[in-house]
Amino acid sequence: LISTNTNSSYDNSREEMFGYIDNVNGQVRCVYTGKWFAVTPGTIPNANVINTEHTYAQSWFSSTSSSIKKADLHHLFPTTNAVNSARGNYPFYTVANHSSADVYYTNTPWQSYRGSDGMGHTVFEPADQHKGDVARALLYFTVRYNDGLIQGGVNMLPILIQWHGSDPVDATESTRNQEIFDFQSNRNPFVDHPEFVAGIWGPVANEDPTASPRPDFIISSVYPNPFTNSAGISIDSKENENLVVRIFNIKGQLVRDEDFQAKAGLQDFWWDGKDER
Repeated sequence: LISTNTNSSYDNSREEMFGYIDNVNGQVRCVYTGKWFAVTPGTIPNANVINTEHTYAQSWFSSTSSSIKKADLHHLFPTTNAVNSARGNYPFYTVANHSSADVYYTNTPWQSYRGSDGMGHTVFEPADQHKGDVARALLYFTVRYNDGLIQGGVNMLPILIQWHGSDPVDATESTRNQEIFDFQSNRNPFVDHPEFVAGIWGPVANEDPTASPRPDFIISSVYPNPFTNSAGISIDSKENENLVVRIFNIKGQLVRDEDFQAKAGLQDFWWDGKDER
């Protein structure tokens, strides 16, 4: 039920989204700012006012099935034209310093940010109320189309898993999944079965009835695996750490030895696949 969609009409998808699926009594809400806009049911509004966000940016598409990807409602959401342009094709991640970031809000509790992830990458952080929806949309997209989650030098997978857990599926998202299924005949499995995320990407659930305390340091994933040119090692540290990263080949021989200054929280160490020479 994930790969049965064949709709390639972007206009039909926009009409369905604005006019019916995300239309609540003639009002449509921007997913990044929480602002409501008047939209007559069954119509497509002026894109200069409220636009269509491709959560998986179109510039990230591989060439296969691009028209179907563009029209896939599982990753399309309403947003103001200004914030749609501000997000552009920046990867999703947590902005390290909200006080110095660009903030997008309209007198609502919903606030989104564009700024640095702390490693020098410009990233976009959606409002807390939409983080889980973004995560499940992108996890769906990478499984459905096999397009990657490393964009702009950022491995989004670890933060998407985190957002999936912190902003769980609610009734609105479940209803939206069903209405999209009624329109384009496929479903987002991570909305129907949130437990599939841990089943695919880990971590394995603790079956001990007494939960273990969180460790000070976790290697949460290595992605992509296998890799071609480079691999990101995602780590989660309670505190700032001075680390030494040592990489061995399958014979147990040391091929790379490198210092790494880890900051508290979730981040990636990138290995370019090369040895000391």
